[in-house]
Amino acid sequence: MTLKQIDSNDSVDQVLAKTAVARNWLDVKNPQTYGAPEFTMRVSAHIPGASPAVQDVFVPGFLRLAEMTNGRIQVEQHWGGSLHKERDGIEVLQKGITDMCPVYSAWDANLFPAAQCLSLPFIFPSVELATAVSEDLYDKHFKRDIECHDIYMGRMVATSEYNLFSREPIRTLEDMADQKIACSNGMESDLFSALGAVPVGCSTPEAKQKFESGEVFAISISDSAAYTVGLYKFAKYRTSANLVRVNLEYCLSKSFFNQLPKDLQLTLNAWMRAMAQAGAQIFYGLAGAKACAEFVKAGISFISLTDTEQERWRSRVAHVESALIKNLEGKNYPGAEIIKDIKKQIEKYQDFSSDQLMQATLDQPLMNLLPLK
Repeated sequence: MTLKQIDSNDSVDQVLAKTAVARNWLDVKNPQTYGAPEFTMRVSAHIPGASPAVQDVFVPGFLRLAEMTNGRIQVEQHWGGSLHKERDGIEVLQKGITDMCPVYSAWDANLFPAAQCLSLPFIFPSVELATAVSEDLYDKHFKRDIECHDIYMGRMVATSEYNLFSREPIRTLEDMADQKIACSNGMESDLFSALGAVPVGCSTPEAKQKFESGEVFAISISDSAAYTVGLYKFAKYRTSANLVRVNLEYCLSKSFFNQLPKDLQLTLNAWMRAMAQAGAQIFYGLAGAKACAEFVKAGISFISLTDTEQERWRSRVAHVESALIKNLEGKNYPGAEIIKDIKKQIEKYQDFSSDQLMQATLDQPLMNLLPLK
């Protein structure tokens, strides 16, 4: 992978050097105090309010939104599952209980079949490139599975590579044979089945509970999320298999977006596109690097698969792509075309730096994710 983009083994200083544009966009100098907003956007999620995702991305991002709209759109925040359950996103958006919240395609492969292509093993070289590709292809390939629920897509963000956190070392396939692994539903579960483990599909809060109680042998999760929920306090080993990443979508209520005048719809769309790329780089990139530094302090042992073992894992999951294509085409999705387009867009963006990918969202934000007036 080009060193212009964030690598999962980058140090904090290396990630800082690659993310100047995203950090600058999130750094609102001298934030203004505005009067009562013309529109209040309620944003809710299960993630803790103290999470780096909230404090380093969403909170400064909301200040930027207020600045971009001159205070006409301001945000009411609800974190830690205080407004609704984590998996109720579609329902609460439909009912107007919230205006923006997670509707993760990784939580239900049956509801979001096409998005499973974004979790194919070893397909993306970086979190920021994966995010750019997923948003780029949303209108063509992923829109139907979102808008059929009478909601809109807010932003798509790919995670960094998922790693295996465990109490016992995982160095080979045999180490996790027949062991329960907490992971996402859908593609990731298929991958662990192919590797000989027993996947337990669950959300991050559910996975944390299962790992702490010893119900599962290991948990597959990003570094930044592992730090956010405190999993590193219970794990002793982190195995990097460079196996999978998932997409974590935040959707919008139609009632909120449709009431906005055209100028604010355009501004909100521009903000969403920047938030997607900034979120990928700063939470999964920078916060992930900071998390790894904390893991080292906590005494966690880092394990990388040998080249031979890595090839064994690749061989075991090699059939997953063709199986996914067959499954999708059986449901009248153009599976082969989706994967072909993903690989084509990877080539398009592979030589971009992290800063160039962020700058592109600012200079030419995608205009086809939301039904702009």
